[in-house]
Amino acid sequence: MNPIKLVAHRGHQTQYPENTLLSLAEAIHAGARYVETDIQLSQDQVPVLYHDNHMRRISGVKGAIHDYSFAELITIPAYEPKRFGDKFIDLKITPLADLVRLLVAHPQVHAFIEIKRCAIQQQGIEVLYRRVTDLLMPIVEQCTLISFSIPFIEYAYQTAWPSLGVVVERWRDIESPPLQTIKPDYIFCDYKQLPRTGTIGLPHTRLVIYEIDKAVTAIKLIERGANMIETFAFVELQQALDKRFHS
Repeated sequence: MNPIKLVAHRGHQTQYPENTLLSLAEAIHAGARYVETDIQLSQDQVPVLYHDNHMRRISGVKGAIHDYSFAELITIPAYEPKRFGDKFIDLKITPLADLVRLLVAHPQVHAFIEIKRCAIQQQGIEVLYRRVTDLLMPIVEQCTLISFSIPFIEYAYQTAWPSLGVVVERWRDIESPPLQTIKPDYIFCDYKQLPRTGTIGLPHTRLVIYEIDKAVTAIKLIERGANMIETFAFVELQQALDKRFHS
């Protein structure tokens, strides 16, 4: 049996436009038990799934998420034209509420909800936290709030959100005073920031390494002490790992 826990980064991203309900649903259908998505707020402060600061790559339009009302955003495609052409042009930007309903229907799935720094800069920590967590209450036991923003995670810690994760910029940040206080449940780190050799396992937290698409790399990282692997290529990596562990 393949023992490695994979996080489907923005859903089944290699085959579907990222951060769409379709991409996340297809990852779950393919067996993902952990998914990750990104959250920003519309101009009128409604949470939607979106990664980029600007909308050209995903939606082919000008501006940023906070420039549009929620009513406008749900009419705008999230189809990644450079990768997929017009194949998914009928896919629209996904409200967080839709993901919540998907997760309610799949109680075995855990979601990492990344709060984007650009959204924090636009609407502020308190507003963003309130708007997002109000929607997440039906799945509070199924989700972890994560962010690069230490102030946001500190605020969530002070308000006692049950599961938190920090995405570190550099490996040495794991020893920073805020993280020592928060003691996040998860730490996410880019594999490029890891020390080249040695154990990377951390006491009292689970270490998630991204962005990995090769089975041999995933196995080596787990052997060094990582707890989970985040990947855009969930299905492909899962299949490759299954073959290795079943051979």
